[in-house]
Amino acid sequence: MGFHKDNLQLAGTVTVGPKGQVVVPVEVREQMGIVAGDKLIALYMPETHAIGFVTEESMQTIIDHMGSHVDALRNKFNKKG
Repeated sequence: MGFHKDNLQLAGTVTVGPKGQVVVPVEVREQMGIVAGDKLIALYMPETHAIGFVTEESMQTIIDHMGSHVDALRNKFNKKG
């Protein structure tokens, strides 16, 4: 699965504070449904020196989806053996 330019949007700018903290722009928080106290997972893409954030809930959905594919493959291989 590739990453297409249609899936990437400029969401705003942030300034890194003295403690390394950033503020997620209000427009992004509203679009993602992020409220105070929510946990975000930071993803670093070294080849592009990019950082992205995913909500814990979204990451759990991704993990569950991946897990269902692993289970399907495991079942397929177990039926062959």
